[in-house]
Amino acid sequence: MSIEPSVADWFKERPIWLQEAAKLLIEKGTPGQKEIDNLADVCLKEVLGKPDQLTSSFCSTVFTDPAGNALRLSSIGDINGINALSPKKPLTFGKMNLSVVYGQNGSGKSGYVRILKHLCGARHPGKLHPNVYAAPPEKQTCSIVYEHDGASVTHEWENESGTVDDLRTVDIFDTHCGQVYVNGENEVTYEPEILMFFSELIGICEKVSSEIDNRIVKLVSKKPPLPAEYTLTTSGKWYAQLSGAITADKITANCEWTSTKEGELEAICGRLAEQAPAEKARLLRKQNEYLESIILKMQTMVTQLSEEGCQAILSLRQEAKQKEESARVAAELLFQNTPIQGIGSDVWVQLWAQARKYSEDVAYAEQSFPFVGDGALCVLCQQPLSDAAKKRVQSFEDYIKGEMQKAAELAQKTFDDALAVIEDIPSAKDLKTAADAAAVSDEAYSALQAFYDAFKGRKDGLSGGTLASLPDISTWVTSAKALADSNNITAKEYDDDAQQDNRTELNARRLELEAAKWVSQQKMAIEEEIKRLIALKVLQAASKLANTKSISLKKGELAETLITDAFVKRFNEELARMDSAHINVELVKTKVTKGRVLHSLRLKGAKGGSLSEVLSEGEYRIISLASFLADVTGKAHAAPFVFDDPISSLDQIFEEAVVRRLVALSKDRQVIVFTHRLSLLGLIQDYGKAAGFEPEVICIRREHWGTGEPGGTPLFAKKPASALNSLLGERLPQARKLLEEHGQEVYTPLAKSLCSDFRILLERMIEFDLLADVVQRYRRDVMTKGKIAKLANITEADCNYFDEMMTKYSRYEHSQPLEAPVQLPSPDDLKTDFEGLKKWREDFAARAA
Repeated sequence: MSIEPSVADWFKERPIWLQEAAKLLIEKGTPGQKEIDNLADVCLKEVLGKPDQLTSSFCSTVFTDPAGNALRLSSIGDINGINALSPKKPLTFGKMNLSVVYGQNGSGKSGYVRILKHLCGARHPGKLHPNVYAAPPEKQTCSIVYEHDGASVTHEWENESGTVDDLRTVDIFDTHCGQVYVNGENEVTYEPEILMFFSELIGICEKVSSEIDNRIVKLVSKKPPLPAEYTLTTSGKWYAQLSGAITADKITANCEWTSTKEGELEAICGRLAEQAPAEKARLLRKQNEYLESIILKMQTMVTQLSEEGCQAILSLRQEAKQKEESARVAAELLFQNTPIQGIGSDVWVQLWAQARKYSEDVAYAEQSFPFVGDGALCVLCQQPLSDAAKKRVQSFEDYIKGEMQKAAELAQKTFDDALAVIEDIPSAKDLKTAADAAAVSDEAYSALQAFYDAFKGRKDGLSGGTLASLPDISTWVTSAKALADSNNITAKEYDDDAQQDNRTELNARRLELEAAKWVSQQKMAIEEEIKRLIALKVLQAASKLANTKSISLKKGELAETLITDAFVKRFNEELARMDSAHINVELVKTKVTKGRVLHSLRLKGAKGGSLSEVLSEGEYRIISLASFLADVTGKAHAAPFVFDDPISSLDQIFEEAVVRRLVALSKDRQVIVFTHRLSLLGLIQDYGKAAGFEPEVICIRREHWGTGEPGGTPLFAKKPASALNSLLGERLPQARKLLEEHGQEVYTPLAKSLCSDFRILLERMIEFDLLADVVQRYRRDVMTKGKIAKLANITEADCNYFDEMMTKYSRYEHSQPLEAPVQLPSPDDLKTDFEGLKKWREDFAARAA
């Protein structure tokens, strides 16, 4: 089918990425995740304005009718971890178009239906629970075998993998599905080819949009949250309103933090922390006094220990040494004959000075030194002075009072006086005390201590030794003066604080500075956030470009005439086919959303009330079925139907109407019915036979290892002839073999079962053969046409034969008297009776012919 020119023109006006999606869908079918990713990339390129990177556009492509996708469900097996299902054999659906899976309550039917709902993508599949009495499985899995276009496909399915694409066309009806059809708005699944194309394209749009949304979700902001207290600050507002339009220059400007701002912040915090600003101002000024004292002391030291000053002192020290040396040489010449050397040396002069002091203060206080009168003693050795000693002592004093010695003493005193002018070097303790009082930093104190160590070394060098270098204190003094100036400014601010209440303004400024500092610390995060916002803007634009609105509206326009009338017509026809046209309900369209046409059921002509309140449970069920069938029978290709107990709550009339419809549907598609009702099983067999075929009957049961185990067709579901052949050809030989191998203990329950089933078979023979299938259990009608004449073939011998057999095999069904128990027949006895019934049937059939 070709695209109409108007539709083709409409596509040419769509975004390039959508044209790419349409082309991909036409040429290759439903895209996989890789193609969805590529389409999302094309959408992003289109947003970024890079058409040179886009390779193609949509053109008027001719749609071809797809080949018939014949589908048939074959079996389900290898079930693991799903409900209590644990069959050892797969559940097969046979070769017939109509299959009935029969099982009693708790046999596993619902488990199989739930699996099919998950496999086929039913509207409300429910949850697949594991066996609550067993350990949780690692995975929930099964194997589904189906035929697709004549080829057998085996799919190993895991619950996490979701729907099997090939099985999406399978339709499943159960009680929950019926409620959805009646109570909710429902999408029509049948669509003409052009609308099906639009539906698939809408699905692609949603996947592309979802892929873009996933990329958006992954663009998680790593921007640190702004502290709440900074919300109203200038920096805080800027940070909160970051956008992709912010340039690198603006980031730099708003994230700048300088030492000046840091100092201002510290000062404001200090001012705010101070509870007595006037006292703080006084303390700052006191600190400055100590600081100025340290500066003055250092400057004095530098002046006193300057190169010029030190050289002058060193000259005096040199002159004193020279004069001292001259006096010493003169003394040595004067006293060279003295018995002891060293007269005139420094030590000797000091000794003589002490001797003089002792004599004048203590020994001879009233006498001039040296006392050499009668009885004079040496003030040092306390021995009487001889005349020679008196002369020698007097000569020593004369030497000391001589000019050269006086000159030496004067020179030394001049040097000592010059050295004494230099101020004392404070001890480490005094220096630390002064520095702490001036609030000098630890770093500045370390430099200060190094300066004074240098001063001390230089002063000590003046007395003797090497003269240390004079340190450069200019930088330290400059910093100290700057600190003093800052202290004065701060002190002035504290004075102002003491005179007026300005804490509100200070707090506001503090917050502004703190916020600016915090924002500056987030610069890298801000740069990353800007990149994220730019990428996010592109993705959001792409997501908008992938919106399905325009294509949904276009499909809605086409759907108005192509779907609605046909769907309503099918619903009314389904009601008529199931003898339910008298139910006053109507199907109406409600809305179109994302290209999907939705309908709902309502009471026709009613003044109020809802369907669930007015309709009986049976009527409710029948219109649910009609809605379901109106929906799914509109599909272009015949897909399998699965029904889970479709006649629940239906009376006999509705039940037969539904069975007739199921049989009719099975003419051109596979129909699988799950049921626990023998009446439904019988009706399906009857109507199937009337339609010319035998429905497939599959029975499932509960075993000790789990539910869902497929088994042989029960006797009551088989034709009598087939059941008799099964007893003769299969079960009796098995019983005989077990008797021979294991004896009576194993044989007894098998023989009893054979007897019981043979008795049931006798009843079925009476229904089907002796009474010509005129009357059956579980069947409402009495079938007379072409059959009642066969009753004339019944003889008394026939009646006696069945009386005898029924009596004989009824004994094994009843309790036995203890004194005369009935022995179970041997395999040979059973074979005789089984073959006897077979021969009777053959003879009776020949007679009735």
